[in-house]
Amino acid sequence: MSFFLLRRPVLLALLIFLVALPAAAAKDEWLPISDDEKRLQEVPGNPGAPAILLYRHVDTDDVEAVEHHYYRIKVLTEEGRKYADVDIPYWKGVLWADDIKARLVRSDGTIAEFQGKIFEKVLAKHKGLNILAKTFTFPEVEVGSILEYRYKMRWDRLRYRAPEWTLDDELFTRRARFSMRPYLEGAMSLRWISYLPGGLKPPKDVGKDRVELEAENIPAFEKEDSMPPEKAVRPRIQFYYTRELDETPDQFWKREGKEWHEIAEQFMKKRKPMEQAVAQTVSPGDAPEAKLRKLYARVQQIRNLSFEELKTEKEEKREKLKDNNNVEDVWTRGYGYRTQINRLFVALARAAGFETAPVRVSERDEYFFIKNLLDWEQLNGEVAHVRVGGQEFYLDPGTVYCPFGLLPSERTGVIGIRLAEDGGSFIKTPEPEPEQGLIRRKAVLKLDAEGGLEGTLEIVYHGLEALERRVNNMDEDEAGRRKSLEEEVEASLPAGAEVTLEHATGWEGTEEPLQAAFRLAVPGMAAQTGRRMLVPLAVFHATKTHPFEHEKRRFAVYFDYPFQQEDEVTLELPEGYQVETLPQRKATSSNLGAYEMVSTNSGGQLQVRRRIRLNGYFFPLQHYSALRSFYSTVRAGDGEQAVLQVAEVGQR
Repeated sequence: MSFFLLRRPVLLALLIFLVALPAAAAKDEWLPISDDEKRLQEVPGNPGAPAILLYRHVDTDDVEAVEHHYYRIKVLTEEGRKYADVDIPYWKGVLWADDIKARLVRSDGTIAEFQGKIFEKVLAKHKGLNILAKTFTFPEVEVGSILEYRYKMRWDRLRYRAPEWTLDDELFTRRARFSMRPYLEGAMSLRWISYLPGGLKPPKDVGKDRVELEAENIPAFEKEDSMPPEKAVRPRIQFYYTRELDETPDQFWKREGKEWHEIAEQFMKKRKPMEQAVAQTVSPGDAPEAKLRKLYARVQQIRNLSFEELKTEKEEKREKLKDNNNVEDVWTRGYGYRTQINRLFVALARAAGFETAPVRVSERDEYFFIKNLLDWEQLNGEVAHVRVGGQEFYLDPGTVYCPFGLLPSERTGVIGIRLAEDGGSFIKTPEPEPEQGLIRRKAVLKLDAEGGLEGTLEIVYHGLEALERRVNNMDEDEAGRRKSLEEEVEASLPAGAEVTLEHATGWEGTEEPLQAAFRLAVPGMAAQTGRRMLVPLAVFHATKTHPFEHEKRRFAVYFDYPFQQEDEVTLELPEGYQVETLPQRKATSSNLGAYEMVSTNSGGQLQVRRRIRLNGYFFPLQHYSALRSFYSTVRAGDGEQAVLQVAEVGQR
């Protein structure tokens, strides 16, 4: 398997790559520290860097199902002291961290073995797996200190997957070494694909049962806004095992498709109970799509274990949920995991006479599918494909709150295999549309003589926007959901704005939008200059830093999905003021998207309409210039202001 070490400043951004990014490896002793390492005071070419990764080692033993990790970090500035906090994530029931050792080498050369406590904490829940961490803190860390720690990661051989080496780190890496003893029993062969920039050499065989790679002076990984998943862009070696050295990718995926088909069919092999369940759910006179929608809605009532809040071991033992062996178990017990619920839907749809099959898909929130990489775990999700007359539906009732006809963003526009007895066939799920990521804002605001705004705001979230907020807040109580929405609106306004959620509807819905109503108070929104007042027109975007201001970029531009925003704002002018000038309409339209900002003056009120639509979600580097130009127009339009002046007596 492959794992990685997290430090708190980057924890949230890196959580989803737990199985993708290796950290460091070690033997069972400390390595000597060279005089050069002791003297080093800055990162080459980056004298302000807070710390440097002097040495990193990943030693994977697939035979023993253990991976040794080793890190040696030198603190170079006061900011670098944050690396004293260490989190070692692991997946409950899948991956364990143990044998943690650490020591501090002070700037004067004295050594202090770590004797403190190692704690355990919950980090997150990702796709039905509990992500926890062993965490500890080095005491008395100062500039010049060297932090060393080593540990082991272990896993159940039955849950094995081929490892991946990610070469860079958030810190500049002076030296790194990767090694592996592969599992070669039963005619297994190890193969790999390299994704390395110039200057980094691929792995080499050292004997028939050892693979190694050494690298020096690896630049720190630097993120960009709106970049693809890290696993898709970072330098790495992806390993995989095969029994057939001459097996082509098409042959491999056919073979895997057959195995998935057999497993899925065995789980769904309950025709009569499913026919009885259909009879309880639909009416004979229902139209075909109406039947399908009823089955979809009924299946979504099944308790979804993949999206439930984390439980302690005691809570799990107390509940004593039985494992589901087939779709009848899911139906009668009323609970199941995401894939089990989707298979229940397929079984019910078949019993109702529909042509349907499960589809294994490659979710794009962590990486992009590579056909030549013969790793079955790339297809890590499952949805349902149904044909109704001349229509095709890709459905995902196993995702809570997911509307009929919509897939979660990470399952849109991705490669999959529609399972069949012959191994199935490759498909691509539908691309998301901008209308599926629609947000509508409508505000009625009054501007006072001091430049402050006060009034009401209504926001309606549609499709993927509603789904995202429902899923992200499903474990929150009313106060938590309130806080989430209020903070989102506050982030779009100048500092000091007061936002109060009056009510929100649709949290537990699926088909209908999520709606929220707020009261706003925004002091100092407009600027006064003598007898004039300058009023920003893009109220909810005026202080926003627009993306893509840099002329050059390293990575492609990637969003979760296309989007569309529609704002309607009414600004009531303060008593004694009138409009002196309004900006001209700003607009642009291309295959990338469209933008419009227009304002009108009527009876002491400003009416502002803003529209933006982005048609895609992945833009290769060759399209960056056009995308940057599009956002330059957006930035210019959002920066427009109306000029008010004190009205003459008798004027308004």
